[in-house]
Amino acid sequence: MNQKSFIFVIIILIVVGIMSLASYLPTRTDAALKVKVENFPKEIGEWKGVDIPVSEQDYAILETRNLFVRNYKDKKDESVYLYVIYSEDNRKVSHPPEICLLGSGMTIVNKSTVRISNLVKAIKLIVEKKYVQEMVVYWFKAGNLYTENYLKQQLKIVTDRMLRKRTSGALIRISTVMKENEREETSLELIKRFAAQIQPLLPEYVP
Repeated sequence: MNQKSFIFVIIILIVVGIMSLASYLPTRTDAALKVKVENFPKEIGEWKGVDIPVSEQDYAILETRNLFVRNYKDKKDESVYLYVIYSEDNRKVSHPPEICLLGSGMTIVNKSTVRISNLVKAIKLIVEKKYVQEMVVYWFKAGNLYTENYLKQQLKIVTDRMLRKRTSGALIRISTVMKENEREETSLELIKRFAAQIQPLLPEYVP
């Protein structure tokens, strides 16, 4: 092993060690500051949402009940699904959704990054199950940080925890079923339009 490789391995081990240690540090919490993301508005502009039930098994796997899955439709009956999971003290809950998608029997056809707004860069997935394709766009949040990079979110949470700051992490995921022969750009524009509506609400309901 050359010197550069050795230094790289040492850095990785240090980062992993710090993250592991930080997961055991107590988090500063305040009962008055407890956040329930299910309070996220069901009516946003022209969009109206209906909650999708979450199974007890899914709650157990995700290690939190502080989440929701909701189907929003506009006046033209355009439909998107919004999934938000949040935790103030368990940084593991906002893991990349590919794990759950693959576990539900979906195939990931394509993965790329996409700019949702000036503030948000996200991961875009095209997934397929039984010849039905969906577009899934997701990003992570840690305090005022928005990122498509899971490790960057985790490092932000760990750093805040070590500085004894209030820590929180969230995953925001928007998806839509792609109509047959529909261009990807059409589905992406729909998701971007919805994302523009929810973005101003995130600091309040998903702090």
